[in-house]
Amino acid sequence: MYHPRLYGEFYDMGLKYGTLLKEKANFVLPNISNQKTEFGLESYKELQKFYPEVVEEIKGFAKGIKDKPENLGAFLLSLGIFDTTGQCSVFAFKNKDSVIIGRNYDMLFDFKKFTESSLIAPKEKYSYISQSDVFIGRSDGINENGLSIAMSFVNGTEVQAGIGFHFIIRKVLENCSNTEQAIELVQETKVASANNFLIADKSGNIAVVESAPQKSVIRRPEKNENFIYLTNQFITKEMKPFDRGGVEWSKSIERHNGLKNNLKSVENMDLQKAKEVLSDKCVCLDLKKEKFGTIWSVVADLNELKIERAETKPKPTNYKPETRLEWWLKKRNK
Repeated sequence: MYHPRLYGEFYDMGLKYGTLLKEKANFVLPNISNQKTEFGLESYKELQKFYPEVVEEIKGFAKGIKDKPENLGAFLLSLGIFDTTGQCSVFAFKNKDSVIIGRNYDMLFDFKKFTESSLIAPKEKYSYISQSDVFIGRSDGINENGLSIAMSFVNGTEVQAGIGFHFIIRKVLENCSNTEQAIELVQETKVASANNFLIADKSGNIAVVESAPQKSVIRRPEKNENFIYLTNQFITKEMKPFDRGGVEWSKSIERHNGLKNNLKSVENMDLQKAKEVLSDKCVCLDLKKEKFGTIWSVVADLNELKIERAETKPKPTNYKPETRLEWWLKKRNK
């Protein structure tokens, strides 16, 4: 897993990382199909309206790898649209005085070599720690305000040229300080595909946005429950018509039930218990035949901004502390 630290102007962050990958790894963009290119270019136009600042980062990165911004944008915005994609498990748990989140990211084992956990601190935006299996875009993260967001794929019935989850998560982390702001941003976005977004803040406001091109719905904790969770299907009656299904191979229902049973048995959640939940054989994927499973796992206390991460199949004992956000905040505030 790569561990870049990127801060400053958007263009400069992109140029720094693109140049580094070009010089150290001779990075070049993979070839993509005509279908993906056309879709990606249309979506790139939408991104220019949705988040022009991150387009500046794409321009800088493209210069660093000696390619065109449009080619890079088309590649990034076609990811996860037409191919088999990750299967994930996420939860948030409210204690009396703290909020604990946990996330497993499940993907082809071959993608381990592309994974990265980044400290990102754009000028005049919120700083954060986030994980991804692609540069620039993000799959989950926690920002300096104690706001967390993590996505999961849903096999939706429709796609459209629009904003992929990678950039929705980035804009949330960089611009939102609480759950309600993040929900509003997600629901106002012209999304490209179907996803779940679990959002939590340090005040204890936890929710899932079930999101598709056709519509979106907010799901809150059930009555008498102080937790919420997701895997890879829509749960609400309103959103089920936009879920194609077909995720049995990734044990999505089993993981969903595993999360529910584990969380119901906990009175007070801490980071160690969160690790145990994510390591449970009913939650953690390890599909040897498909060469598919959990390739990183994150737990965090949003009130203390205490983050720990396992950079492979999680076990209760193989998480390491993440201290770069604390380092940055001290450095910035000096």
